[in-house]
Amino acid sequence: MKLILFSGDHPRHLFVNKEILGYFDEVLIIIMNREETIPSPPSGISKHDIHLFKKHFKNRYLIESANYGHLNAKDVFQHHETIYVNRDTLNSEKIASRVREFNADFCFIFGVGLILDPVIGELPNDKINLHLGLSPWYKGAATLFWPFYHLEPQFCGSTFHQISKQADAGEIIHQCVPELFKGDTIHDVGARAVIKAKEDLCDIVSFWKKNREFKGMIQTTSGRNWRGIDFHPSQLRVIYDLFDDKIVDNYLLGKLNKRTPKLFSCIK
Repeated sequence: MKLILFSGDHPRHLFVNKEILGYFDEVLIIIMNREETIPSPPSGISKHDIHLFKKHFKNRYLIESANYGHLNAKDVFQHHETIYVNRDTLNSEKIASRVREFNADFCFIFGVGLILDPVIGELPNDKINLHLGLSPWYKGAATLFWPFYHLEPQFCGSTFHQISKQADAGEIIHQCVPELFKGDTIHDVGARAVIKAKEDLCDIVSFWKKNREFKGMIQTTSGRNWRGIDFHPSQLRVIYDLFDDKIVDNYLLGKLNKRTPKLFSCIK
């Protein structure tokens, strides 16, 4: 049985994606080179916002390193055929040709850009993307950040869905959220969301190998599609200046919005 895997090269992507390799006899991996794990602050912002920006991404790096380790794609995928791409070559005719030739039974995607023609038309029926965010509430970019900015950390989770030509809009297969604990920071919850998704991925693949199909849920509302340009470093003031990164504590004490997401799963 053949798997085609589309993977980003950040540790969070490798941490999850290496879990699926042992479920298939043959694996083809398309690896997309991503941005730096600790980005540089944008120009034209205040000294205070520069400080918050650096603090935010340094803390993310430290917490993710503690949870995922210092993984690199060359080591994780050393026993499998790998092709490296960037955002410009991800949907090239060269990749489409190799995907067509490989003729996979199942496709899993985590950490790459939107897959479009001509590549998407060469993928198998079940092409499941892991989106770190709960669709349809949080689609697009930075979707583990926005729930905290809107003071609803209970909406920090993951969605497994069939891919379509629109971002995070395909049929939902499974959703999950991590448990929240007193003392959790924004990055503690984000890391635990990834760990929970990795655990559930095993159940999803096992379900597919037994049933060879998913009865997913069509997304009937557009929700909100967050873009990279929607984020500005000044928004970090909500997390750190107003709440001292204790938004989870405030939620657990009943001081914030109590609504909870209605999660879907077709594998339970």
